[in-house]
This record gives sequence, structure tokens and C-alpha cells, in this order.
Amino acid sequence: MTILQNRPDTAAAAAPAAPAPAAAPRRSGAFRDAIAAEFMKVRTLRSTWAFLAGGVAVTALGALILLMLVQSYDAASAADKQNYETADPTVVTMPFVMFFVGAIGAMLITSEYTTRSIGPARLAVPQKRILIGAKATVAALIGLVAGGLFAGLAFLDAKLMLGDRPQPINPWPQWTDAMPTLLSATLIVTVTTLIAMGLGTLLRSTAAALTTLGALVLVAPVFAHFLPDVWQLRLASILLPNLTHQLAGSNHPYLLSQAGAAAVTAAYVLLAVGAGALAFRRRDTT
Repeated sequence: MTILQNRPDTAAAAAPAAPAPAAAPRRSGAFRDAIAAEFMKVRTLRSTWAFLAGGVAVTALGALILLMLVQSYDAASAADKQNYETADPTVVTMPFVMFFVGAIGAMLITSEYTTRSIGPARLAVPQKRILIGAKATVAALIGLVAGGLFAGLAFLDAKLMLGDRPQPINPWPQWTDAMPTLLSATLIVTVTTLIAMGLGTLLRSTAAALTTLGALVLVAPVFAHFLPDVWQLRLASILLPNLTHQLAGSNHPYLLSQAGAAAVTAAYVLLAVGAGALAFRRRDTT
């Protein structure tokens, strides 16, 4: 009886093949998954819908104020009509819209620190750069869509109520004249949402982030009016709500050109988001 000897080559062939190492997920795929997760989280936050309701309420209030202004204008004499200010909804409505929509951007990160869910988020997305990039992308998209919606509603209300009334109360004799201001208002809301996300990342507190945001878009413009004329214009020209008209190149009393306003807008984003991202990468996220 012949005994078969195990040869090295036959033994190797009989041995089960070692499992191939799992392919590492591609960075682009991980980034898309992180964005999808952030969208899912922001939809489940009750604060998101509360802030959006605040935007709806302030838009409706702005329309009511505009209606009262138009009725007062119609009842005024011809001489008094020349002294009416421009019925621009960005003056009354958009600063509050900036706050409400921007608050959603802040809650993208501060809500996770409040609920201690930042740890599981870091486990799901170990790369901090991808996680903060996904949050910034979602914040920008929310600002773009919500800002465009609320700005469009405000301008639609204004156009319907003003009708064919002349200047100065009607700043847009043709509807196309409103497009630069409409686009600039949408851009500023988007920028504000990114800034709020950066503040939330830096401060890690909902109260602190919303207080700082409110100071930037609501308190500072009021404070500027109490300064001497020279300082009033210098400060007011770099404030977020006042960048809309400077970006649009429309008639305004401020000091910046369109290029200067664009540079200040970019500086806001770079400082807030850059500082937040740097703090997020260097500090412990738990």
C-alpha cells in the first residue's frame, strides 16, 4: 500500500485561502454618507422646524408692516410721498431671517454637544475633517435653500403690494431690478448659516452661539446708530445685514464697493469656519 507524502505545494493548495482585506471606504463615499447622516439629524431636530416657523412668522410680519406702509403712502399728499423711505423688505425681514436660519446651522453641532451624541458621531466618522466638512456643507445648503425661499417670499410680497407705485417707495420699477438684491440677500443668509455653524463649533454651547449670532445680526446694527456719524458708517458698512445692498451694488449710504463687500463676506466665513474647524480638530470632542 503506497503511502502518499504531503508535499509543500499540495499542502499549500489544500489550505484555505486567507480572506482578502476589506477595502477601505473611499473618502468621497464617506463624505457623501456623512452629509446624508447630517441631513437626517437636522430633520429630526425639533428646533429646526421651530426656527423655520420663526422665519415664516417674521416674513408674514414684514408683509403686514409693508401693507401698513403702502396704505399710509396712498393716503399721503403728493409732497409727503416724496419723503417716504424705500419699501425694501431686506431692511426689516432679512436680519431676523438670518438669525433664524443661521440658528439651524449652529444647532448642527451644538445639539450634539448638548446631548453628548458627538462621541457616537465621531465613532461613525472618525475623520474630523470629513465630519466638519459635512456639517459645513449641510449648513450652506440649508442657508441657500431657506434663505432663497424667505427672500423670494419677501420680495414677492413687496412686488405685489407695491404694484406700479413709483420711486422712492418702490425700489424696483421692473421685477428684474430686484434680482441683484434678492441674490445678495440669499448669499448673506447662506454665509450667516456657515458663520453660525463655525461659532457653534468654536463655542460648543447653544446659548453662547445663538447669543453671539444675535449680537452680530440684530444688536450690532442697532448699536451702530448710536455712534457718531463717521464711526457709524464705518461699523455699519461691515455688518452682515448691511452687506446685502453693497454686494448688489444698489443705492446705499455705506462705504464698501461690491468688491470690498465680497472681501468682507469671505473674511467672515474664513474666520468663523476656519476657527471652528481648527478648534474641532485640536480639541477633544467628548
